Amino acid sequence: MEIIIPFELCELEAGTYHPLVEARFDGQHVGWWVIDSGASKSVFDKSLSSHYEPDEHPVKQATGLGKDLVETASGEIHELWLDQTNLGSLTMALIDLSHINQEYARFSNRQIVGLLGSDFLIRHKAVIDFEERQMKLKLAVEE
Repeated sequence: MEIIIPFELCELEAGTYHPLVEARFDGQHVGWWVIDSGASKSVFDKSLSSHYEPDEHPVKQATGLGKDLVETASGEIHELWLDQTNLGSLTMALIDLSHINQEYARFSNRQIVGLLGSDFLIRHKAVIDFEERQMKLKLAVEE
């Protein structure tokens, strides 16, 4: 089954854009996901602990946004809602996104909850259409 998820383009500086998808939890707007095909792993802001269940895995260090090492843990979002579709659970790296949100605050009023990385985009065979401002995803059909 194919679904279409609309996205907005956020212009951070002249000529630099990030595609954003609205983040909803429990039917409420919480913030925005950045569609980031350059991120190898999807990440979620660890400060939003009411929206995920942490795994038992110890904290690790990984290369983060930029070249710096960041502490990561992992957790699971039980219901990932994009637009009107529940995509099910998603295991994500948990990191502190306060520095990202400080940067966004300079240019917009968007609160970033996480990045939908290549792991998510490949899993759902995503096609990102910038002209139509939509992302097409393929969902596995359960039999």
